[in-house]
Amino acid sequence: MKKYVMSVGLVLAGLGLTIAQPAPIVMPLNKAVQQALQNNKGIKLADSRTQAAEARLQETKDRSLPTANASLAYSRYSLTGPFSLGQGDDGKALFGIPAGAFNATMGGATISKEIFGGFAEKSAEKSAELLAKASHLDAHRNRSELVYTVTDAYYNIVKLARSIGVIEQNIKQFDEREREAQNLQKEGVVTANEVLKIQLQKNNLNLSRLQVEKARQTALYNFNLLIGLPDNQTIAIDTLLTNPTTVTEPLNVFLDRAVQTRPEVEANELRVQSAQEMLRNTKSVMYPHLGVSAGYNYINPTARVIPEANSFISAWNVGLGISYNIGSLYNIKGKLHSAQNAIDQAGIQSQLQNDQIRSEVVTSYNNYQLALEQQNVIRTAVGQAQENYRLTESRFRNGLVGSTDLLEANSFLLQAQLNVINATVDAQLAYQRLLKATGSNLN
Repeated sequence: MKKYVMSVGLVLAGLGLTIAQPAPIVMPLNKAVQQALQNNKGIKLADSRTQAAEARLQETKDRSLPTANASLAYSRYSLTGPFSLGQGDDGKALFGIPAGAFNATMGGATISKEIFGGFAEKSAEKSAELLAKASHLDAHRNRSELVYTVTDAYYNIVKLARSIGVIEQNIKQFDEREREAQNLQKEGVVTANEVLKIQLQKNNLNLSRLQVEKARQTALYNFNLLIGLPDNQTIAIDTLLTNPTTVTEPLNVFLDRAVQTRPEVEANELRVQSAQEMLRNTKSVMYPHLGVSAGYNYINPTARVIPEANSFISAWNVGLGISYNIGSLYNIKGKLHSAQNAIDQAGIQSQLQNDQIRSEVVTSYNNYQLALEQQNVIRTAVGQAQENYRLTESRFRNGLVGSTDLLEANSFLLQAQLNVINATVDAQLAYQRLLKATGSNLN
C-alpha cells in the first residue's frame, strides 16, 4: 500500500511538472524582433537615458521662469530695562530706551525675472534641447543594433537546428551502411576492420550531434533573455532558410544612404550644435545683466491678527537693476578655451563616426557580395560531393574500395551539406548587416 501511494505521488508530481511547463510559443523572426524591442533590458535602459535628457531640458526651462517668494513672520520684542543717557535743558533724557514689550508681524512677497542675461538662458535651453534630440537618436541606434543582434541570434539557432537535422540524417545513413557492411563481412567482401571504421565514424557523428544540440539549447536560453521571455519558456522557430533579396544598387548608393539615414550622423551634428550653444552660454557673463522685480511689504506692530486702520504699514515696490561682472574681463579665458575645445572634440568625433560608418558600409557591402558568390560555389560543390559519394558507395558494395574511401566521400558530402546551411545563413546575415550599416533595418 505504501509503495502504491508513493507511485501515485510520483505520477502526480510528474503531471504537475508537465502542467507547469509553459507551452511552446511559435516565434517567427519578425515577432522575436518586436518582442525584443518591447522587453529588452538594454532598450529600457536607453529609454531611461532619453527620459533623463528630457528631464534636464525641463530643468533648464524651469530655471528661465521668474522667481517668486513670500514670507510671513510673527515676533514679540521684549525691551530691556529703562535706560537714559544725558539730560536736556527741559530736564528730559537726551537718549533713552523705555521698558516694556511689543508685538510685530512682518510679511512680504517678491517676484523677479532677469530679462537679459547675455543670452545665457536661451543658449542653455537650446543646448539641452539639442542633447535631448540626440538622446532620442541614440535610442533609435540602440534599437537598430538590437534588431540585428536578435536576427543574428535567431539565424544562429536556425543554423544549429538545420545542422542537427543533417547530422541525424547522416547517422541514419550510417546505420544502413553498417548493416550493409556487416552483410558484406559475412560474404567475405569486407573485413571486420572496415566495419569497425564505419561504426567509429557513426559514433563521432553521434558525439557531434550531442555537441550541436547542447549549443542549440544554450543559444535558445540566451535568446529568451535577449527578447525578454522567461528562462523556461520553450519557443518554436522557423527553420526555413531563404535567400536574401538581391541587391543591384552600386556601393555609392549605400554610402549616400548611410550618411543620410544613420541616426549617429544626425546625433553627432546635434552635439556639435549643443557645444556651440554652451560656448555662447559661457560668453554670457561678458554682457551686462538686466533684471526687473516687484514686491509687497507688510508690517503690523500689534498683536492683532487683523489690525486696526492706520496701525500697520504696507508698501509695494518695483525695481529695475543692471549688473556687470567686471571679473569676466580677465578670468574667463580658461572657460572659453574649454568650451571651444568641446566644440572641436564634438566635430572630430562626428568626422570619426562618419569614417567608421562608411567603412562599415563598404565592409558589409563586399561581404554581402562575397556571401552570394560563395553560395553559387557551394551549391556546385554539393552536387559534386553527392555524385562522388554515390559512385564510392557503389564501388564499396562491389568490394572495389574500402570503408576508408567511403568514409572520406561521406565526410566531403556532410561538410558540403553543412556549408550550404552556413552559406545561406551567412548570406541572410550579410544582407541584414548591410541594412543596419545604412540605417534601414528598422524600416
